[in-house]
Amino acid sequence: GPPPIHRWGAGVVHCAVGVPLRPRPPRRCELGGTLPWLQGDQGRAAGVSAAAPPSARWLAGLAEMSGEIDCSRELPAESDTDNEWQEAYQDDIEEGDHDWHFRYNRRLSCFSHAVSSLAFSSDGQYLVSGTGSGDVKVWDTGCWAEAGKLRGSRREEPRALVISPAQRWLVAAYAKVLHIFNCHPPWKLEQSLPAMMDPATKEVSQWECIAFSPMAEVDHPKGHAGQDNNLAAFSTAHLCVLDYSGGWGEDAPRRMRSLMQSGKPTMLVYTACGSFMICGFASGQLQIWNTASLTHVKTLSAHTDSVNGLAASPAAAPFPSRFVSCGVDQTLRVWHSQGWILEQHVHDTRCDRNGVRMCTFSASGNWLLSVAFELCVWRVNLSQRGRLVLTLHQRLAAVCGAEGLRSAAFSNQDAIAVGSRDGVLGLWVKYPGAPPDPADDSPPASPQKSSIRTEPWVPADRFARPMQKVTLGGIRPQPRHLPRPEWLGRNP
Repeated sequence: GPPPIHRWGAGVVHCAVGVPLRPRPPRRCELGGTLPWLQGDQGRAAGVSAAAPPSARWLAGLAEMSGEIDCSRELPAESDTDNEWQEAYQDDIEEGDHDWHFRYNRRLSCFSHAVSSLAFSSDGQYLVSGTGSGDVKVWDTGCWAEAGKLRGSRREEPRALVISPAQRWLVAAYAKVLHIFNCHPPWKLEQSLPAMMDPATKEVSQWECIAFSPMAEVDHPKGHAGQDNNLAAFSTAHLCVLDYSGGWGEDAPRRMRSLMQSGKPTMLVYTACGSFMICGFASGQLQIWNTASLTHVKTLSAHTDSVNGLAASPAAAPFPSRFVSCGVDQTLRVWHSQGWILEQHVHDTRCDRNGVRMCTFSASGNWLLSVAFELCVWRVNLSQRGRLVLTLHQRLAAVCGAEGLRSAAFSNQDAIAVGSRDGVLGLWVKYPGAPPDPADDSPPASPQKSSIRTEPWVPADRFARPMQKVTLGGIRPQPRHLPRPEWLGRNP
């Protein structure tokens, strides 16, 4: 229930401890008069009594005084429940194109190590996966077969896999080296950048997280102009920004800054405009960096434990730039990039001790995916006042792994690739219709008509079996399965 209101006077609301919440007089409704539970002599509350309003009505009074809720419509009666009161403001949320649900499609492959990193190319043609074996595999999404295998650091788990905006480069980050590959067949290794040495301790630092600038990419061989192309990389002691417009040679321009007792970096993203970088730390803090001057702008106390993931809204999103952080404290937090203001705090009650492991936006910005004990698909909506609101849309059980999930990625067609801790790589696909109720086995309802519609992603051909390989002569067939007696009697 609401905290007791001791008195109302001079436009200040006092709670039980006598702390003023907002020094502003109550705003009158457009229908006339104050809120129903604030009516009285000179706008004073009736005091603490058994007839105190429910919590939602109490919060509505404070929100109305601060101008955060429009009270131009008629409120429910005093006897209505909190749910009925919330339904009165349901139309404050502008729904997008969310008449879809997700189903498990198939298992793509199975590895001997956990799938630690996943990334789709911007056109959705390739899926890149990294495991603890140190190798990086590239999958052709047209037939879901292996298109390439890239040799990385042996038996070392890649900490990040990123693809440049124009799909020219694929970078795999390991603790001691950054491997830069051409992002097209034959996936040639272009350059390897070793970790830098800390001048104070004379020890080699470790690469922790990397991110490409989202700006238009320069491609001199193809005659494409653009801005300076930057790859930002955080190590345990430095922030390094490399300009690869002229290539990846050792003489490529780079800018560096030292991290002064900021803790261990865990995640790095650019905002959609490319003007700022956001870095998460194991201490739970977020640091905002200006990309032009490479200066530290602001520090946010975001989480009470380590930051596990960061996701910036895409440039195609129908709302101003936001980013979402998640952490071991089992929370998702939505931040506005203008003023770095916290807009929403969401708690996932089904997390294990690792919390929310990661989060990512879809290419259109309509969905947000979070990875914890289960997959959670969130609807991204805007209120009439322009505030971003996350609403849980569907929970997806971890059917592709018995030991929990580790990573996930959205394609441009809203297909979801999921990697588990026991090495299983699975695929979820979007279908029309609202998600069915967990207790209802009936088929999902047909989608409602909307002004914004996209066709469901349907594969043109039948999927190839997992662990096949794409060659110049087509998809290499699976080896013939021999009967057990013949297999036992075959010489090695």
